[in-house]
Amino acid sequence: MNKIIWLTGLPCSGKTTIANELGRHINAEILDGDDIRSIIDNQDFSVEGRRKHMMMVAEMAFRFSKHTNVIVALVSPIKFVRDEIKSKYPNIIEVFVKCGIEECVRRDTKGLYKKAIAGEIKNFTGISAPYEEPVGVLKIETDKFSVQESVSLILENYFKSKQYSVFIGRYQPLHQGHVKLISRVLEEGKNVCVALRQTPIN
Repeated sequence: MNKIIWLTGLPCSGKTTIANELGRHINAEILDGDDIRSIIDNQDFSVEGRRKHMMMVAEMAFRFSKHTNVIVALVSPIKFVRDEIKSKYPNIIEVFVKCGIEECVRRDTKGLYKKAIAGEIKNFTGISAPYEEPVGVLKIETDKFSVQESVSLILENYFKSKQYSVFIGRYQPLHQGHVKLISRVLEEGKNVCVALRQTPIN
């Protein structure tokens, strides 16, 4: 089963930016929360409305993951719903995109935070609705890390494949020819697996 990278965090914390950049490094379908809400025209931001929306996105992501990796960029502020989703879809990897509220407000080009602070938008996460921070998951602090550094953390933790070189030869003592070959492969950044046959010679 392919991986589902679930980016959760405050509005304007950098989820979509990271999702788009990560998508340039891996083969993946990107599901962005704002895009999905506009497509299905769902404006229910109550606890139950958010739960239904999160569960629907999770089901979509799971179906896509049968064919490719998936990156979800969704505020998803409710911890018990995120836990419910992870228990139902075990290939979901939760990543916390953390950013201070002041920086999120500064980044907000749509002016949504300003409207929420003025009371024009109700149930806005981080202002009039809570965001429950994840615990025990990869945390990316986007007010400290660049986009590329943030993406590199995800790649290092979840997409770095180990490469091995296996040397198979007849029974003989280790000699400088072996050492030279092994050293060359190690210099290429690969690991070396040495297989030893410990049986009597006949």
